[in-house]
Amino acid sequence: MSESFAAWALKRWPGAHVHCYEPLRDNFALLKKNLGSLEGQSISLNNFAIGDPSLKNLYLGRNNCGEASFYDVGEQSEITVEVETMAPSVLPKANIVKIDIEGSEIDILSRMTSFDFDVIMLEYHSEANRRKIEELLRDFFLVGGEIRGLHRGTLKYFHQRLIQAAGLLVPRHVG
Repeated sequence: MSESFAAWALKRWPGAHVHCYEPLRDNFALLKKNLGSLEGQSISLNNFAIGDPSLKNLYLGRNNCGEASFYDVGEQSEITVEVETMAPSVLPKANIVKIDIEGSEIDILSRMTSFDFDVIMLEYHSEANRRKIEELLRDFFLVGGEIRGLHRGTLKYFHQRLIQAAGLLVPRHVG
C-alpha cells in the first residue's frame, strides 16, 4: 500500500502534495481512514489502478493485501476482483514517482509519453523486466536499489539533469 510512503513523504517534504493510487476497495478504505484528513490539502487519494486500461481483474495476494497484481508473479492467489484501471496519462506532473505494482512496471512505463520526473523508484519482478526498465529509463542513472532475489528487487533512478546540476555527470557507458 502507498500509505506508509505517502505519510513518510509528507513528513520528509512539508508542503508537498502526494497522489496515491489504490485499486482495492478494502485497501483504499484503510488509506482513506489513515490519510483522509489530509485529502484535498496535501494529498489526493485515487481508488483505481494505473497501467494497461484493458486489465480489470486483479489477483489478490496470497500472503497479504500488498501482493495484489494483474499478473501471477508468484505471490498471488487464484482469487480475482474487478478494479478500474486508468492509463498513465492521468498521472499529474510530479518530481518523484514511486511505482509498487507487483509486476505491472512495464505496463506503466511503456505507456508513458514522457519521463519528466526527477526521481523514479520502483520494484521489478523479473530479470527481463529489469532490463526493459533500464532501456525505458535511458535518461536516468541508477543510483541505488536492493536485490531481494534472482528476479526481485527495488531500483532508484535520478534523472541525468540532477546529476548534471550537481556536477557529477560521468559517462554512462565506458567502452
